[in-house]
Amino acid sequence: MRALLAIAGLLVLAGSALAGRPTAHTLRKSPSGPIAAVAADNDLAAWLTPFSSRSCAEVHVLSHDRKDKSAPQPASNSMTCRWDVSGGQSQLAIAGGMSSALWTLHGNANGPSPFDFVLAASFGGPERLLGRLAHATDGTGEWLGGVAGAGRVLAYSWVDVEYVDPEACLSGGTCKEKIADGGIRVVTRQGTKFTSTPLPGAEPALQLAAAVGRIAYIPATIVHGNRPAATTNATLPIVDATTGQVLAEPKVHGIPQAIALSSHVLAVLTGPGDHDRISWFSATDGTKLGSVLVSSFAAPQLAASDRMIVYRVGRRLRDVFTRNGRIGSLANIGQNTVGPALAHNRVVWAENHNGTGRLRAVTTG
Repeated sequence: MRALLAIAGLLVLAGSALAGRPTAHTLRKSPSGPIAAVAADNDLAAWLTPFSSRSCAEVHVLSHDRKDKSAPQPASNSMTCRWDVSGGQSQLAIAGGMSSALWTLHGNANGPSPFDFVLAASFGGPERLLGRLAHATDGTGEWLGGVAGAGRVLAYSWVDVEYVDPEACLSGGTCKEKIADGGIRVVTRQGTKFTSTPLPGAEPALQLAAAVGRIAYIPATIVHGNRPAATTNATLPIVDATTGQVLAEPKVHGIPQAIALSSHVLAVLTGPGDHDRISWFSATDGTKLGSVLVSSFAAPQLAASDRMIVYRVGRRLRDVFTRNGRIGSLANIGQNTVGPALAHNRVVWAENHNGTGRLRAVTTG
């Protein structure tokens, strides 16, 4: 009898645990095909859908208490409308305080000069071209780094790769490459007009993250495999998004693969190795707060709030609680997943299968 009661108790506890787990649900289905990029800010979620015979490629924006919006508009007059977003990885960022989106379009991926367009639009407004970055197949030229958005901040980064000695390379000598230039450009809006200006003091940068008027970034310091890259034991600046003033400079061991920024936490994924590591730091002074080992198969993308850090491994979203470093399982996901993004206690991502896409979400409480 005692054994039966014990088993019954365990089943009740298991049922309670299962009942307490967050449940993933579908927010929207893409009418035109696979979703190319996702972003989130506060209560907003956004996703970029491709061109089809029925609709333009465009950014869709969902808010829980308002009708969906889209950008650019009118979509049919835009460069984005008929762009093949499957030709290269597009990036997307939104800033709820600006009611604006920033996205990129990749072109000529297999040609002599791959390039990226950087564009912006207000929700329901016209498209504005902010920049074109192109590089040769040998790696020389301008590379797109990352994009980021939050509140009233939108930004993108770039890196210029050049030969250390161009004349020696042309004459059959060494063709060693270096990081020659680069930085971060901050996007501002007046009505439907957008401009981008250099962030003072910013270094050539790879991935970006933004939160509460700050930008964190991974500096591009070397050229590896004909493309800009980061080095081990990197210092990751957290700067004021207006003045460029350095607020904190956490240092990480290993090579930074991905970052995410919240009001009080900078999360960093480092690798490669038998295991990768997620570390988190104070976003105000750079103090290290904790770290955990994670799978070496973790995708190079993070999302973070003050309470938790979200990453993905294979077909599973996992979370790390910043208070105690506990790793949990958040949700099962599809094989072809884009994201995640995290804002306002909601994790969003896209799942693509058989030529269709859907925007998925789970509320973390």
